[in-house]
Amino acid sequence: MKFIHIKILFLVFVFFLFGELKCQEYPVHTITNGIVTAQIYLPDQDKGFYRATRFDWSGIIGSLIYQGIDYFGQWYSKHNPRVNDAISGPVEEFNEIGYECIEDEDEFLKIGIGGLRKSNNEQYDRFKLYEIINPGEWIVERTGRKVVFRHLIKDVSGYSYCYTKCVELTVGIPELLITHTLKNTGRKVIKTKVYNHNFLTIGHLFTDSNVVVTFPENIVKSISDNKNRILNIDKNRVGFTRAIFPNESVMVMNINDNPVAGSIIVENEKLKAGVEIISDARYSTIHFWASERTCCPEPYINIELSPRQEIDWSFKYVFYVK
Repeated sequence: MKFIHIKILFLVFVFFLFGELKCQEYPVHTITNGIVTAQIYLPDQDKGFYRATRFDWSGIIGSLIYQGIDYFGQWYSKHNPRVNDAISGPVEEFNEIGYECIEDEDEFLKIGIGGLRKSNNEQYDRFKLYEIINPGEWIVERTGRKVVFRHLIKDVSGYSYCYTKCVELTVGIPELLITHTLKNTGRKVIKTKVYNHNFLTIGHLFTDSNVVVTFPENIVKSISDNKNRILNIDKNRVGFTRAIFPNESVMVMNINDNPVAGSIIVENEKLKAGVEIISDARYSTIHFWASERTCCPEPYINIELSPRQEIDWSFKYVFYVK
């Protein structure tokens, strides 16, 4: 029994050591409240963990550990900073702004990234890597429990903004708080949508019949990409009839016809570990996507800001182990 205990401790040590060495390749900051510990990647155009053009560069969580269980991490096979989906944690994507109104080679805006170059007059493609013309300015403030990111963009085809995101561990409880403020400092109206992809990887286990997701409303829309009857849907709960295979995924589009309010819960019943996701925003819709190693409720928020207007919203993650 003593030998087994030592072996387990050794494996845990190796896991953390490997994680530290991996994170040292990219700018990273570790935060903790003594209960939860998280590694936060920092935006850097030359050395950053993520340098692609789909997701907001701020608040990328490489690891978040509570009671020995890691809730976020790499869910794909190989990392490349310039691959649009090579990212982890509760990351967000804003819809492109101004793309349809500009000529080829002109700039359009992606919040949290900057001004990107339109090419070949093609339709916008979120999976395409665009050239970053105007990366703006990143200001990052770090303490022991939180990281504050501020992104300033000036005049991308008339659009300017100040975007602030704070990733903070709450004192004394297993809770992560992510707050946002977006202020329109330009001369044009900013109209977009933002969603949180989440990319949960509880315990780094496979997505299978042990994983259950509970939504705030019953699921009423048709199911897409469910040809093999992988999903088991019961009112507002989604489970899985089997493990998702490599290179396979499932998706539910628009779980409800009406705007949605309330919490989302993702749990691995084998580990008896989960997280409740709570927002102060009313969701315009929620999508759901899952693959072999990640499970992703995707709540959407609509944004429309006239010049000098601003909007605030937040997500609270309450972690638990039963």
